[in-house]
Amino acid sequence: MRCAIHQPHFFPWLGYLDKMAKADAFVLLDEVQLEISSYMVRNRLAANNGQIGYLTMTIDRKGYLDRKYNEIETKNNDIWKQNGLNKLREYYRKAPGYQEVMEQLTPFFDQEYHTACEWAVASIKWLRGLLEIHTPLYFQKDLDYDTTQKRSDLVLSICQAMQADTYLSGRGGSVRYLDREKFAENGVKIVFQDFVHPVYPQRNTTEFLPGLSSLDMLFNCGIEQTKAVFWENVKRGNEFLQ
Repeated sequence: MRCAIHQPHFFPWLGYLDKMAKADAFVLLDEVQLEISSYMVRNRLAANNGQIGYLTMTIDRKGYLDRKYNEIETKNNDIWKQNGLNKLREYYRKAPGYQEVMEQLTPFFDQEYHTACEWAVASIKWLRGLLEIHTPLYFQKDLDYDTTQKRSDLVLSICQAMQADTYLSGRGGSVRYLDREKFAENGVKIVFQDFVHPVYPQRNTTEFLPGLSSLDMLFNCGIEQTKAVFWENVKRGNEFLQ
């Protein structure tokens, strides 16, 4: 069983969802510490004139370093949700997929979640629903593993709790800290995600901006085209993981 592990991100980029689609199980790290300026609470959009804009939650920062991600509450919800909708309308109202995406996205902001983690997980579920990703999701808090472990040992411990024989890793910081020898000794193979970012027309910029929230492609290409390109990418990348 191939397992992938990641913090919940707020409306994550295509590479995040690609990793989810390539895994047999996807574990959401809901008990880790919040990284305050990370994609755990915001994500990037293509604003006007080729600039970067952000879709951002407002959180209660008081004592956040002493709390788990799933314990950190959002605040001023009516304000940040309305600001987010206003940005999406401003940036994408002329995009081909605007109408169909906004019809499905607007009710998302009517929800009444209380923590940043709940909002991020809900955004992931919304995106995976549109793209028809059926990989089961699991939560760190529900697993029986050694909670004292950190970094590479934490990942290995979670893989063992999931009874995974393969860990699907991204090609970011984990490449440096994963203890490959220890994984091998414990019968867990490490494979690395092969993801090539699709290039698509972006209305707000003349130079393609990769790594934005998946919302950007949905607005610019529409749901069906995004889904087709996404799954073609997954199929091609999977051939390198066998």
